[in-house]
Amino acid sequence: MKKVAHLALAALTTVSLVGLASPSADAATKWYCSGNLTKRCISHSGAKVTVKFSNTTSKSAKGQFGVTCAGPDGQDAKVLKDGTIPGYDTFSKSYTCPKGFRDHATGWQMSNGKVYRTPELKF
Repeated sequence: MKKVAHLALAALTTVSLVGLASPSADAATKWYCSGNLTKRCISHSGAKVTVKFSNTTSKSAKGQFGVTCAGPDGQDAKVLKDGTIPGYDTFSKSYTCPKGFRDHATGWQMSNGKVYRTPELKF
């Protein structure tokens, strides 16, 4: 009986963490995600891109978090946060891609000399 209760608690904890990392409760929003320790997600509505970085660990995630919009006029990189996302927390921000930079967008995280990206989002 103790083993069953222990397994149930472990399953509940796992479900809670997965629910925490979910980018949105809005079923109409289509999210594209990658990453495990910091889940990086991107969505859009028209020219407005929304990125969500969900830290799924107890340690802080440090670095720069942003989005790059690209199109016929080149690339437009925007740092949305330069700092820390506390453990088990989420940072979310929307950015409107300028005209001429609305073919596709990618969210990114730069930490410890490495770049981690969301999947590419095509408009």
